[in-house]
Amino acid sequence: MYNVVHFQDLRATGAATTEISSALGCCLLKLDRGVYSVIRRCKVTSHRRFTRFAIDAAWMEYHETGRHRERSQRRKYQEHLDRLRILHYPHYRSGDVVWGVSAAKLHKLGLFDVPTQPVNVAHPVSSSRTGSLTRRRISVCEEDSSEVDGIRVTTPEKTALALITVLGPVSGFAVMEQVLRRSMLGTDEEAIFKMGYPPGTMSLVTDAVEGLFGPPISRMLRGAKNAQKLTALITPLSESYAESRASFNLHLLGLHNFVQQFDVKEGYRTLTRLDFLFEDCGVALYVDGTQKYVDGGFDVMNKESRQHNRLLSLGYKVIRFKFGEVMNVATFSRKLFDQAPELKQQCAKKLVL
Repeated sequence: MYNVVHFQDLRATGAATTEISSALGCCLLKLDRGVYSVIRRCKVTSHRRFTRFAIDAAWMEYHETGRHRERSQRRKYQEHLDRLRILHYPHYRSGDVVWGVSAAKLHKLGLFDVPTQPVNVAHPVSSSRTGSLTRRRISVCEEDSSEVDGIRVTTPEKTALALITVLGPVSGFAVMEQVLRRSMLGTDEEAIFKMGYPPGTMSLVTDAVEGLFGPPISRMLRGAKNAQKLTALITPLSESYAESRASFNLHLLGLHNFVQQFDVKEGYRTLTRLDFLFEDCGVALYVDGTQKYVDGGFDVMNKESRQHNRLLSLGYKVIRFKFGEVMNVATFSRKLFDQAPELKQQCAKKLVL
């Protein structure tokens, strides 16, 4: 898949090092040192020998049509390349377990604004560093490891817990919510959107959280207390990384008494689904991801404008947050309390980690 090929394989075809170098940016994409991907059907005579490795036609068409350069594809494309680098790193040792950010990428757990970095590996007795890999002396027990495409990697729940330390509590919280959501609801987001959430979903959360995160937390040597605090707050109802960030912000501010994914009904018809609702005072929050506007354009914007006006007529106070506004708790707090000062009266004990 994805026409991944190693340097020695290219050399075995008779290609000189200069020919391989000249193909970069043309029909070869360098994933890492000595690891490449064939991305185009090249007409350059000296490059034609590489097409024997080009068995994934869809991957080449993706590049030949320029889809990888589209704005809607940029983040997904970079995440995919990072994943390929991890999967095809050629120098793993016996005992290596991919962990941290690299494990999150292998499990396709969403992170935000985390730059490409060397492969993160845990090893029970060795530590080393190269431009392509960082190996840390960390023991990972068998119960906390799994496999992805033949690569040993920490389990999704262990990965989420590790990210609390690696990237901070907010990123760990967001990934914990993703792991919980997948465990309880599956990975077909389109089906979840169409069918809605099964009745009684929230009544199952406590047991699901304990089953997922209880055992790996009990094996943690450090950070177990903070991890336990976060398990008490996560839900499977955040539908995006941005919604998880908004939920985390609300808990930081001491606003714990909110409902997520609340359906507003007009008769038998669902008018809209609110991302967050404070039922006592009728304050509704929306968190706007940028992707839906890229995909849906003005049709989505016009539909949401109509829904907004109808909610106002029903007595709701509606606050809509842009993606960037939930990334900074101070910005989020100012907007929230400026538009809904009554929420200050509902602040309880703030989340402290």
